[in-house]
Amino acid sequence: MSAEKLLKEYASGRRDFAGLNLANANLFNSDLIGVNLTKADLRRANLVFAFLNKVTFNHANLLGAKLGGATLNQAIMMSANLSEADLHGAMLQRVNLFGANLSLANLMDANLSEADLRSVNLRGANLRGAILSATLMREERGYPPTNMSGANLRKADLRGANLSGADLTGVDLSCANLSEATLSRVNLQGANLSGAIASGTIFTEANLSNANLTEANLKGANLTKADLKNANLRLANLFGANLTKANMSMTTLSNAGLIQAILNGSDLSRSLLDKANLSQASLVDAYLVRANLDGADFTDAVLTRAEMSGASTIGTIFSGATMP
Repeated sequence: MSAEKLLKEYASGRRDFAGLNLANANLFNSDLIGVNLTKADLRRANLVFAFLNKVTFNHANLLGAKLGGATLNQAIMMSANLSEADLHGAMLQRVNLFGANLSLANLMDANLSEADLRSVNLRGANLRGAILSATLMREERGYPPTNMSGANLRKADLRGANLSGADLTGVDLSCANLSEATLSRVNLQGANLSGAIASGTIFTEANLSNANLTEANLKGANLTKADLKNANLRLANLFGANLTKANMSMTTLSNAGLIQAILNGSDLSRSLLDKANLSQASLVDAYLVRANLDGADFTDAVLTRAEMSGASTIGTIFSGATMP
């Protein structure tokens, strides 16, 4: 069906266009609110600035489609193929993308607030500056986890998002806002979170090994049993953070702020804590073997039963601390 005929029939009241072949169709700035395009072929179609509110795109093929600036609020796009699609600046609030393929898609500055992104493939997608606040990405039993491996999420807004179990290997989350988000069991191995805002964020059992968290704000974050081995947290703010039983072996925490942080039972062996501020921190049963504590401040810290053999303590402040 041609784009002209589609628009004519839509204007006459037809809404069901399931299964149609609209590959390469020019639907620029079209009004197709509420239309059913289930299993339709829209490969490389031009839908720039189109009004597609509440449209049904289930299992539709939108490979390489142009959707820049389009309005897709509350659209249903389950298992749709949006690989390599251009959604720059698109409105996707409360859209259902469960199981969709958005690999290599351009979602720069797109608004995906409250969207359902469970089991979505976002591998290599560009989400720089995108709004992902309150999105749902938690892992569902029987379905593959949301895959954002290698995605660009620089300066993205992920406040309150649920990404539990998602694959975020090597993603760029630098300067992103993750406040109050849930990232339990998330794989962030090798990810870039430098300058990220993650106050109150839940990272329980997350894999942050080899991640870059320099100057990140992790105030009050929950990192219980998180894997931070060989991660870089230089100058990070971990005020009041919970790092109970976290693996922080060979982690860089130079000049980091760990005031009132909970590090009970954590492994800090061979870690760099030089000039870090650990005043009033709790390190009960912490493992600090061969750690570099030079110039660190442990004022009023609790080090009951901590293992510190081989640790370097040149210029370290232990004023008022409860020693092992």
